[in-house]
Amino acid sequence: MRDITFQSVFDTPAVKQCNMNAIGQTPDGRIWEYLYATEAIAQYLVASNPANTEVDTLSSAASSQDAAKYTFITEGSAGWTVGAYQDHWVVVDDGTGEGQLGKIKDNTKDTLELYFDHAFTTALDVTDSDITIRHEPDAELVAITATGTALKGVAQVAFAAYDYGWFLKRGIGGVVGGAAMTINMPCSPGGATEGYALVVAAGAHLEDYSVVGRVLVANTTAAKATLVDINIW
Repeated sequence: MRDITFQSVFDTPAVKQCNMNAIGQTPDGRIWEYLYATEAIAQYLVASNPANTEVDTLSSAASSQDAAKYTFITEGSAGWTVGAYQDHWVVVDDGTGEGQLGKIKDNTKDTLELYFDHAFTTALDVTDSDITIRHEPDAELVAITATGTALKGVAQVAFAAYDYGWFLKRGIGGVVGGAAMTINMPCSPGGATEGYALVVAAGAHLEDYSVVGRVLVANTTAAKATLVDINIW
């Protein structure tokens, strides 16, 4: 964990300024995670990861440093956004080379370059090798009615699409409610609007919900922020 300033959590640059998924702590003890916003995320809205990306039938090429390390993965018609998969994890989940894990250093429109220390040791076969890319460094608005979705954090400042910055994971912060919020009740995603939270119904089993945190101040109006003791793991 690294120490970060109060100013840094209000910065949302278009160029990465920190390691992705870094965990930081502000002087008041609150915990944050550094993420990449794949869409615009308004202040006080709840974020989760985008769905995994599955890619079929890829080939690989060895590193110039070591012929036994396969650092380049190619899918000729992929059409990826250049740089979109920096610092993402990837797994070969079917076919030749299945079970290998790697970490992506960078990408072009059709090729993923793995970090040398996270390279594959078995070459892929274009006839049957499939991969899945995990979007762990990325943030998007949590989907509507998605009460059990794994959460990443809550934006405490507005993000434009493709901004980088810190999302609050633990500590007091603002959360927008999709309905009136009741003091001392847990809240989870699941409102009618992406990124909003709702109070968990009394008597509900919390293991069925991804809890954002505990409401500290009640409010009476939907689509307004209130104070929540955020606790996202």
